[in-house]
Amino acid sequence: MTNTKLDLLRDELHKLEVDGFLVPRADSWPGEFVSEYAERLSWLSGFTGSAGIGIILNDKAAVLTDGRYTIQVKQEIDSMYWDSADITKISIGEWLAEYAEEGSKIGYDPFLHSRAQIEDIKRKVQDKDIELVPLSANPIDSIWVDGRPLFPMEHVSIFPESLAGKATAEKQRELAKEIKDLNGSGYFFATPDSIAWLLNIRGNDVPETPVPLSYALLKDDASLVWFIHSEKITDNITDHIGENVSIQAFDTIQDELRRCPGFIFMDEQRTPIKFIQMIEEIGGNYAHQEDLILWKKACKTSAEKEAVREAHRVDAVALRALHEWIKSRSDDAHLDELSIEQKLYELRSARNSFQGNSFSPIVGFNENGAVIHYRATEKTNKTITGQGLLLIDSGGQYMCDAYAGTTDITRTFAIGTPTEEQKFHYTLVLKAHIAVSMAIFPYGTTGIQIDTLARHILWQHGLDFAHGLGHGVGCFLNVHEEAASLSVRGNKVLEPGMLLSNEPGLYFEGKYGIRIENLMFVQNTGDVDNLGRDLLSFETVTFVPYDTDLIDQSLLNDVERKWLEEYNLTVSNII
Repeated sequence: MTNTKLDLLRDELHKLEVDGFLVPRADSWPGEFVSEYAERLSWLSGFTGSAGIGIILNDKAAVLTDGRYTIQVKQEIDSMYWDSADITKISIGEWLAEYAEEGSKIGYDPFLHSRAQIEDIKRKVQDKDIELVPLSANPIDSIWVDGRPLFPMEHVSIFPESLAGKATAEKQRELAKEIKDLNGSGYFFATPDSIAWLLNIRGNDVPETPVPLSYALLKDDASLVWFIHSEKITDNITDHIGENVSIQAFDTIQDELRRCPGFIFMDEQRTPIKFIQMIEEIGGNYAHQEDLILWKKACKTSAEKEAVREAHRVDAVALRALHEWIKSRSDDAHLDELSIEQKLYELRSARNSFQGNSFSPIVGFNENGAVIHYRATEKTNKTITGQGLLLIDSGGQYMCDAYAGTTDITRTFAIGTPTEEQKFHYTLVLKAHIAVSMAIFPYGTTGIQIDTLARHILWQHGLDFAHGLGHGVGCFLNVHEEAASLSVRGNKVLEPGMLLSNEPGLYFEGKYGIRIENLMFVQNTGDVDNLGRDLLSFETVTFVPYDTDLIDQSLLNDVERKWLEEYNLTVSNII
């Protein structure tokens, strides 16, 4: 037996004289979500997770992904033709070093990989003399001809200054000064959300993330070249961005880089290596510099914070209605994961400000809830009946003249009467969640330190979870922002104004999963410690009650009970 898609791809690789090919779940822009036209890994392998890479050799193929998807990937790929592996345990380079023949040539699309990614792979395979070869065109594009979606071409929209809190011209001037202070002549931005933040614009090119796909070159004189399809720009956008911004086609990028003398900064981890290769081809000067916008958009302005708070109040109404709908359904009423997902979308859509989901909802009953980033399909869809735990992780994108925001919330519910074990595990997760919510910490604290506050409670019982405690969230932008992180990799300092998730969990394969998630702003308490450091805390902005049927009150201490009572009072006053 053969796999037609793999066979066709291998034929193309043979024509290109390479022995393998890397297929990341990526488009030509860094980010978690990709446009449908670029879902090459899903089309080729069947794996639909948001993070992963396919590696195709002449006689072997595999999908590597992380702990969120190790169960899901095995369910979605055909094990007759594909292997799977945990990328946190074996890297891309290590996999190639183990399975590719010595002296092999492995092709890659330079628009889909950063320099940092390629250099890391090269280091891992150098002992086997394996060569990484940039290809001029992606071979999958030659065989994916039937039914492939087109590149998105919807119009760009304005994000009002009243919600952004700062004009785009002011942002450009501030960044241009930073570029000049670094002795650079320009910065090439490849991250669509950074460009959207900089220009105070939004778009609809990427599923569940309101950004247009574009690149930008900001020069030290504050002029900006915006590389985007001109058909996507209307007159009101031209007026909005001003005369200091020129619009150019993608195929002019190398010429514009040539016209920018001196050092051009790029973020090696967030820029396709293709653009570095362009600069090298023209003999230009390039230097790595972390995305200058990364931390600016992570710390929300006062206007953004108020916009986000209101978006969460609106979202809470829909979530509360969903919870009441689920709890009031009789045992003989047909209820399943997909119908819950549809109902939640309908409830959110009742508000005109709702622009769509911020990510594909996770609605998992019993063993499906143990799949950390589960996505219900017609094949996996479970009927909600009898006894068990229902995990719902979802979010919305909201935008109107008065407010805007990106929400992300997880609640776990008891269906029927919960067992003592389920109540015990749920209450432990709740205690971990509350410990973070109540935290007071000095300025200089990093994400990993906060992450430990939650895990410590679970560690006492030999328990843990295989994902980060929290991630940054944008303001009507990415639901997962990079700068802020509460995790074992969170080594950066937490700053006031950051919007973070707080989502500890427990997962028992084949049984059930539990996760509780709120979003929180980092805020200054106004106090200092004995060393003179500002003391910070968290302001919770998610206003949805927890399932009291799952809480074992005897496991909570007085401080935790008081926090829970105050939270419930706040919720009742808002909803």
